[in-house]
Amino acid sequence: MRGICLATCLFLGLTPSALSDALPEFETPDSARDALVTECLETDGVTFFEDSRTVCYNAPIFPEQFLQLNDFPEAEQIIITSPGGNVATARLMSTILDNRGEPAIIAGQCMSACAMVLLPGLDSVYIHRSAHIAVHGITMMDYRTWYGWLRNDEAPGPMQLMSAQLGYDFDFILHKSGQDHMREHLEGQNVEFDYIQTVSDRMQAAADAYDCRVDPKDYWGMIDAHHILEYLGDRISGMEAFAQDWKDPANTVYKNITVPISEQTYIFRGDYDPTCD
Repeated sequence: MRGICLATCLFLGLTPSALSDALPEFETPDSARDALVTECLETDGVTFFEDSRTVCYNAPIFPEQFLQLNDFPEAEQIIITSPGGNVATARLMSTILDNRGEPAIIAGQCMSACAMVLLPGLDSVYIHRSAHIAVHGITMMDYRTWYGWLRNDEAPGPMQLMSAQLGYDFDFILHKSGQDHMREHLEGQNVEFDYIQTVSDRMQAAADAYDCRVDPKDYWGMIDAHHILEYLGDRISGMEAFAQDWKDPANTVYKNITVPISEQTYIFRGDYDPTCD
């Protein structure tokens, strides 16, 4: 779809900035697709709908759930809605989805590893208007910034730097592991690394400008249609008008349980410091 839009806009002589303003072109909702999505969002777990030959994945990204995909016959499509899971584990699920090869529909919540790993790993994907797509954590924060984030920007000393280099700072090991997995996964899926870098940078800028800080892993950044089309355009078979930012009327689920610190970055209330208000 983006290739068609790109060719049309260039033919009309639009500049790159005008091109970004011209996108996206949202699809008209389809009643048959809506019925399948509704059925999936109301069905917990991993299910095969025989009548429509549809796989419904409405579950976290853990082996107990995603390994069930190996037991299902070939389907017409797979609907994915997930709160996410471990990035390394999600890469295993992404491999299964690659092997199955069915076109996917992203609906409902696509959070954390769903947005960071599954979505950029799909070859053919439709974004339903019910989707809420968000990255979990300021993934690409460097060690010095990470170390000082909750320490009033204190710089790490020689011992801290040595511990990090030798792998003895276990909290940072987990943070760095996420970075490494993202680099390897996106490279393996032929997706530009800026798919995650630009979101991480945007979240960090919003968090840095805000009065109070939480742990880097507790920030969430929404991904909008322009971002998806820029980095995954050739893989997008269609897209409806899903939630683009925190104030978007389509964002109906998360407004009551999150606190926004910018248009597209928020913190869940359970992780938010109420003294910031």
